[in-house]
Amino acid sequence: MNIYIKNIIDFFRPLFPLILFYIGWISLHYIAAQFYICYCTPKSLWGFFISPFLSVAPHCNALRWIIYESGSILYGMWMSMATWFVANILTFTPK
Repeated sequence: MNIYIKNIIDFFRPLFPLILFYIGWISLHYIAAQFYICYCTPKSLWGFFISPFLSVAPHCNALRWIIYESGSILYGMWMSMATWFVANILTFTPK
């Protein structure tokens, strides 16, 4: 294997668990948003009238919580990734 490719892989290896964690939260955020649209705000005239009752239902509260928390975590993950990347670029020395 080329020494430069090995150095790049070694550089990004500590980031792999963070990437998997990030992908998990992205998936939860997307799925919860799609379920919320489907089960808490149906696209129909009936859905318009029933949405005030559905919005306080336990499953809609749980989906809203997932959407809110995952959004906060995704924001924090962007900051963590940027901080890690900058810190490691500034201190990286090839072998």
